Amino acid sequence: MENADINRGLNQPATPVAPKSIGAWLRRHKIFLALLLIASMTMMFFLEERLRGSISLGRYIRRLQAQGEKMTPRDFILPPASGENGAAEVLAAAQELSAGVVLPQSYPPRMRLTPAGNAVVGFREEEWIEGKVTNHWEQLVTDLASNRVTLERIQSALAKPVLDCSFDPTLGARARFPHLLTPKKLTQWFGPRITLGLHEGKTRETLKDLVTQIELPRMLAHDGIVISELVRVAIAGFARVDTWEALQADGWTDDDLAQMQGAWDRQQFAVPMIRALEGERIFAQSSYFQMRKSNQETFGVLFGMNEFLFEERRGWEQTLSDVTGSQALTDFLKKVVYCRLWRFTWLDQDQLRYLRYLEKLISLSRDAAREKSLQKIQPLATDLTLKFQNRGFYDRLRYPSEMSISSLSRVLARSMRAETERSLVMAAIALKRYKIRHGTLPQSLSELVPELLAAEPVDYMDGHPLRYHAQAGAAFQLYSVGEDGHDDGGDASLLRGKTSPGIIWNRKDVVWPSPATEAEVEAYRAESAKK
Repeated sequence: MENADINRGLNQPATPVAPKSIGAWLRRHKIFLALLLIASMTMMFFLEERLRGSISLGRYIRRLQAQGEKMTPRDFILPPASGENGAAEVLAAAQELSAGVVLPQSYPPRMRLTPAGNAVVGFREEEWIEGKVTNHWEQLVTDLASNRVTLERIQSALAKPVLDCSFDPTLGARARFPHLLTPKKLTQWFGPRITLGLHEGKTRETLKDLVTQIELPRMLAHDGIVISELVRVAIAGFARVDTWEALQADGWTDDDLAQMQGAWDRQQFAVPMIRALEGERIFAQSSYFQMRKSNQETFGVLFGMNEFLFEERRGWEQTLSDVTGSQALTDFLKKVVYCRLWRFTWLDQDQLRYLRYLEKLISLSRDAAREKSLQKIQPLATDLTLKFQNRGFYDRLRYPSEMSISSLSRVLARSMRAETERSLVMAAIALKRYKIRHGTLPQSLSELVPELLAAEPVDYMDGHPLRYHAQAGAAFQLYSVGEDGHDDGGDASLLRGKTSPGIIWNRKDVVWPSPATEAEVEAYRAESAKK
């Protein structure tokens, strides 16, 4: 009986599932299906973005290579120069310099600008005050004497035919720059040696130190990267100040001044900036290659430099930190989630965008060196920076290279400033030589050509010759129109909004200073005593 019942049950057809049962199942799982669909579409989007970036980047690099641009280390890196390389000896000896009572922290004042734009001659002061401490020349004599042998060893090494610090831009984000500190450190020793020599009336004996100071930028000239060029510009600024001080002293011969002028003539800043930006491209290529291979490298590049340069976080990173309230979770989301997602999806797009920016900036640097006019390229440089600014949340996610773009936005202006300062120095030296030879000043800078200069000194702000007016006696007015390109007739008053009178670029025109009047010197001393 039981078997018959079982057989009848097995032989009966299966009861079909009602349509409403399928609908219930779908309703119960619609959230899952929706999430699955969203995930699939998202993955397709990320994959499409990856492919789009990879294909575009490959095409772009091949196009630049076909145009002859330096896109590989083999194309960029210069062959080893012939001759003895003194860089290693300089770097080693600089570590042996020992701090004294005043050096290297409290070196003597040099070319301290007054509110009117004149300058106090530092070597003529009997003492100087730093941080409410009065310093004396005797202390400086002791500090320099204790380091004399080391400084002379450094000076001999700096005079060698090759100065190559062996910086390798192909290291990319793994590169380190300890050698950048050395030449700037040396300005804090050779500058005071020059000032002391002038103070003691040993004018001609300071010439070797002054030439050394002027040529210190040569130590970084082989690096071929922007940060080294910016340090070279800063070092040249110290040399300009020391040269101004030296020109206030008596006792120079025409031959002395010719050596001084020759040292400045060998310095360049606009043309080397072209190679530095080309090196920046090699540096970037290497950095992106490293990030493509390593998530740890990516995290260090994207967030390490940001935290080093900016005290406050920006954009989505700040928002994420505020929302979570947990640094550990924020770091996890940045490193494990965002960096991995960025490497897979947007790395090639970011690299392409940055290389395109560098291509335009390199082109502008070539124009700047050729045109010798900041006025002609500055609007284009500003437009370029604005064009490559991130716009919106999505751009901030995929284009973290905007920080590098922002840091490069002023490099052309810096190199053009340095060239203008070099023109001012060259003109001032040539004017002093002309006065020695002819007993009077020329009526125009054109009279210096070709006897003392190959061409009239150019104002790299507008591409025209520097402005010059001979005045009574041995006085003259020599100036650049400044970054605004407007000739204010040699007006050295501060620009609106500028509060640092010690910077010549903060004034309406960039004027080669005249020595301060007695009243200005007394006011300077009184102000120094207060501080």
